[in-house]
Amino acid sequence: MASERLVVRRFSFDDVARFHAYRNDPEVARYQGWSLPYDLIDAEILGIEMAAAPLFRLGEWTQLAIATAVNPAHIVGDIGIRIEALEPTAEVGFTIAPEFWRNGYASEALSAVVEHLLGELQLVRAVAFSHQDNDAAHRTLERAGLRFVTTDGDELVYYRRRDGHPGSQPDDLGR
Repeated sequence: MASERLVVRRFSFDDVARFHAYRNDPEVARYQGWSLPYDLIDAEILGIEMAAAPLFRLGEWTQLAIATAVNPAHIVGDIGIRIEALEPTAEVGFTIAPEFWRNGYASEALSAVVEHLLGELQLVRAVAFSHQDNDAAHRTLERAGLRFVTTDGDELVYYRRRDGHPGSQPDDLGR
């Protein structure tokens, strides 16, 4: 998957050091689901698994690297995708290294991934969950074409349905 400025690609083991570094930044981890410190062995395991695993295994997370088109070997962040096993829905999440914040990379990469999921893979829905206090993530999700639909505890739920697909919008979240 690609956009004008970015390439969204498989992880390689060469991405592990960079991935490990930004995953250990407290500002990056602030609203995420991992604990600090983020162990190097966990980053290595993810790098090995994602380099070899089939893409988009039902019910499992696929982590993809985000890199610039100018330097596709150097990651600026990652996108996680989990396709539901029993319905045509994908949950998406993203992380960007702090030195690349405020460049529009997250929304650009997320938009390309959601377009791929709803277009090429013919899924019906993409959903994302964001901590209620993470205003930057909310803006990113909206710029990527997802819209706020409800709250789930301390998280806001964002949603996008494939164009032209029948059904209710906010009530059919696929969860």
